[in-house]
Amino acid sequence: MKNYKNISFLLILILLAIRPIHLVAQDYLYTKDNEVLNVEITEFNQKNIEYTIEGSTKVLSKNINEIALIINNRGRIILPEELESEDRELAINEYLNGKRISSKYDLLVYKQPIEVIRCNISYESDEIVNFKTIKSGDSQTENKKNLLMILYVNGNHKLLTTPSDVTLSLLKKKIQEKSDDGNSNIIPSTPQQVIKLSESEMQSYSKKATLKVDGFSNFLNLIANKELSSEEKDKVIEQAVKLFTPNATIQVSFRKADGTTTVATRKIEEYLKKLKLSKYNSVRIEWSDIQYIGNLKQESDGNYYGIITGQQRFSGYTKNGKVSYSDIVKKDVKVMITTYKKTIDAVENHQWEVFLGNIGIVEDK
Repeated sequence: MKNYKNISFLLILILLAIRPIHLVAQDYLYTKDNEVLNVEITEFNQKNIEYTIEGSTKVLSKNINEIALIINNRGRIILPEELESEDRELAINEYLNGKRISSKYDLLVYKQPIEVIRCNISYESDEIVNFKTIKSGDSQTENKKNLLMILYVNGNHKLLTTPSDVTLSLLKKKIQEKSDDGNSNIIPSTPQQVIKLSESEMQSYSKKATLKVDGFSNFLNLIANKELSSEEKDKVIEQAVKLFTPNATIQVSFRKADGTTTVATRKIEEYLKKLKLSKYNSVRIEWSDIQYIGNLKQESDGNYYGIITGQQRFSGYTKNGKVSYSDIVKKDVKVMITTYKKTIDAVENHQWEVFLGNIGIVEDK
């Protein structure tokens, strides 16, 4: 037992200092039967959505065909048809990782025709809403009977009709057009000075990213090991989550009894908690051939991004030490190198840190 404690401690030291990231997710499921569920989604499967309800750890599920729409506490919407399309992973990624729809303004969605305006709400009752429009600066009052939805600047929302009474794909499109990252007429602010990495720094942080992928693999083996206590595993999970950007996801594959394979997308923390409760007596997870696809590139936000690819071998063993399940999957890992300011001896310095992002399946073998 002490040996595993030492391994965990050494891994934490090797992976360097990592800033903690805490995020509380909140999702709202609107069903076709006009039921509204306040939940936390834990997994998007091919056929259903798994979730927990506040105050309970019990995992429940809804078939995708029962759902009308899903919206989270950042105003991001995902529709059931998107979960059944070829672009489902892109839709899931946008839903989980997209920033708040509007971080500066409230959004009012009108019924006929469906239109969205940016505003600042000053007063609201059960019947009316008072607001000042962003475009003209006029103060106005609107009866809520004329509205479909209100999206608040803090990410909350009110759906003022039933999902069956509105074309949801058009609703999402109109909201997206007025979002912070949609098509807008807002003049962008002057960009801050972009800090660049030197060639030697690029090589150093690239190496650090590959070490974090390898370290994540070691964390997985610790979390799945039956010899560690639940408390010890929770500590390892906490450290492993810190390797990733907020809302990062991982794709996992399962081989069914009929020989077919299904793929599910899970949030990192939820994946690790499921691994902690693995049905196998022991698990061995190894990454090999870890390498970059192309070079790290700096984007307009000043961060550097890249993709690491590697082969992941998963083996689950019985009590007798025999392999119960094994597969080799090629996966890619998104990498972000971001800068932040740190004051040392009253002098402000720019520091860089490496985070892992979404882990996706490239192909099964």
